Amino acid sequence: MSAKSGYMKYFPKDACYPNQQDAMDKIHAALMNKEIILFEGACGTGKTLSALAPALQVGKQLQKTVIIATNVHQQMVQFINEAREIKQDNDVKVAVVKGKTTMCPNGVDYDECALKRENTFEALELEREIALKKQEMKSATENYKRSRDPALVALRDALSKELEVAEEKIREVRNRSCNHLYEVLRSDSESFRQWLFADVRTPEEVNDYAFQKGMCGYELLKRELKHADFVICNYHHVLNSDIFMTVLNWLEKEPQDVITIFDEAHNIEAAARSHSSLTITEHTIEKAISEIEANMDQMPDGGSHNLFKILLNIIKDTYNARFKFGERERIGRNWYDMRISDPYERNDMVSGKFLRLAKESGFGGEEEIQKTLSEASAFGAMLDENFREQYKKGLSKVLKRSHIRYVADFISSYLVLANNPNYYPILNVRRDMDNEIYGRLELFTCIPKNVTEPLLDSVFSAILMSATMRPFDMIRSTLGIGREVREIAYGTSFPEEKRLTIAVSVPPLFAKSRDDPQTLQAVEEVIFDAVENSQGNVIIFFQSYYEAKRYYSKIDANFNIPVFLDEVGVSSQEVREDFFRIGEDGGKAVLISYLWGTLSEGIDYRDGRGRTVIIVGVGYPALNDRMHAVESAYDHSFGYGAGWEYAVQVPTVRKIRQAMGRVVRSPVDYGVRILLDGRYLTDAPAKFGKFSVFEAFPPEEREEFIDVEPEKVKYSLMNFFQDNAEDSY
Repeated sequence: MSAKSGYMKYFPKDACYPNQQDAMDKIHAALMNKEIILFEGACGTGKTLSALAPALQVGKQLQKTVIIATNVHQQMVQFINEAREIKQDNDVKVAVVKGKTTMCPNGVDYDECALKRENTFEALELEREIALKKQEMKSATENYKRSRDPALVALRDALSKELEVAEEKIREVRNRSCNHLYEVLRSDSESFRQWLFADVRTPEEVNDYAFQKGMCGYELLKRELKHADFVICNYHHVLNSDIFMTVLNWLEKEPQDVITIFDEAHNIEAAARSHSSLTITEHTIEKAISEIEANMDQMPDGGSHNLFKILLNIIKDTYNARFKFGERERIGRNWYDMRISDPYERNDMVSGKFLRLAKESGFGGEEEIQKTLSEASAFGAMLDENFREQYKKGLSKVLKRSHIRYVADFISSYLVLANNPNYYPILNVRRDMDNEIYGRLELFTCIPKNVTEPLLDSVFSAILMSATMRPFDMIRSTLGIGREVREIAYGTSFPEEKRLTIAVSVPPLFAKSRDDPQTLQAVEEVIFDAVENSQGNVIIFFQSYYEAKRYYSKIDANFNIPVFLDEVGVSSQEVREDFFRIGEDGGKAVLISYLWGTLSEGIDYRDGRGRTVIIVGVGYPALNDRMHAVESAYDHSFGYGAGWEYAVQVPTVRKIRQAMGRVVRSPVDYGVRILLDGRYLTDAPAKFGKFSVFEAFPPEEREEFIDVEPEKVKYSLMNFFQDNAEDSY
């Protein structure tokens, strides 16, 4: 076999899947042209290697660091495995990065860690000073023995006193420093570097290495990141601008020096939204008010104390006045949304009332309010610096933070953005540990282009890949991609006879009709027939956890096989592993989940782990005020009608396509996908209009849909599994 060259050096397999070579050619050309690449490929067709091989080659050629990010734990494990394969034949230095909280041996937050870090460096500097003073004392003593010069005695005594002061100071500083970092800074970096890059080390392995030597794995890894060619990390390392700049500093790179790859890129928008939404609780405002009162003699006389009180009273008065009969008693520990702005009109009541009350209390207008808030923020920043110094010097055992600055900055942003169509104000309430209700004001970001647009504009190139990326024009619009784009899409290349996709003509499971007795009976019979006639594991995705739980008891009672439920708030890893084991051993079990849960994407149900997947209903996300606000924002930005498509229809169909992709994961794998709702039928567009989902699937996928009557589902499965069982002999 001839030696591989070009980007194929980084392709560790003996042969490519169909379309894989073509994808790598196109990605390589696009990377060299500094384009943004939108890459859709069916589940199990090798997208990761298709992106990595050309990216690593271009990175090596142009001295760019490749960063691949995911929001799914299972995908990070896959990246590590594939990186190890690549490394077997290539000198690629790989680093796997996780958040500080998962690696810090002391469990402190970022700010406290930063101050301990400063003290640790100060301790090392003091050690060097002490060593120099000891050397001077030794020299003075030796010179005195030779010359008996009395001046040398005075010098020695002075140095001795300075040494005592320095040693006392270093004891104090060391008490406020990080011993684990201290050991890192004193260690030989070369030995760790050789160990780190000899293989692809997981963060857990790095932590184990560090623990045995009394060091911090996080700091060890940070120090060597600049030597890495390839970094594996989570979404937040890239989508959070502050964290991304920190990572770039560790890499000693600028944004234009990196190639970023986003896995499961259909999730970028939702992830970016969480990084750009703003919140403030009434407890934070109360702390800021107390902070002002404690520093009243130093505060600029601008009236921020009054402004903070106005906002606090508005929050409390609003939720107390808006509770309906019995609603207060239902509030629990989870945040509960209350409407303060129309999701379509954006007439926010809080900002309007705030400005009116501020004017009544003597403020001339919004310009004067913003000036006052700016002065308060500057004062809070000064307090923050004082708190840092107090903690650093050991005058405070806890690192305090200024709430004045946070509240002032929040109000300033809120007044500017509350009625902007791209943001949606919400008042949340919940109970605290004392069972008392308190409120939180949230400025929810509807279209987070403020996160994605500058990021994608600044990097050398980016690959956004997913099995469910299309429609590409929507991705470009919602993420704000303004530069040259290369679109690459391939349907599944696995043998068509190895998969069966059926749409079952049961009534559409709308919320108002899904509990109809006849509909319930039809759905139940199809599910029972599918479970009975599937030759292997069955995965069922319902529209909600409530429905999943309801059907779990029915299926468990009617079948003498293991039935697993993906429960809310419970880790699914053990359930998943038990379910996999049964399928891989040739048995049959049922796994019941819900479409917007954790098991519908990023999990590989390959070769026997799953033989049949059933999607019950369409499973739209909860159409609450937030979703209506997002829909309205899209309508405002992209034209009326875009809201439903961009905010609801397309994200839901992507979820469904992800769920369908859990089975048939290789050319020899086989399986059935059952779409259990009339809205999937080929004639659904004529019957259900915009609520039909048939035409929302890519053309090559919907061509495989076969309409089946409920009573004939069992025969479709019997015939399919009989044919494929014969083929497998």
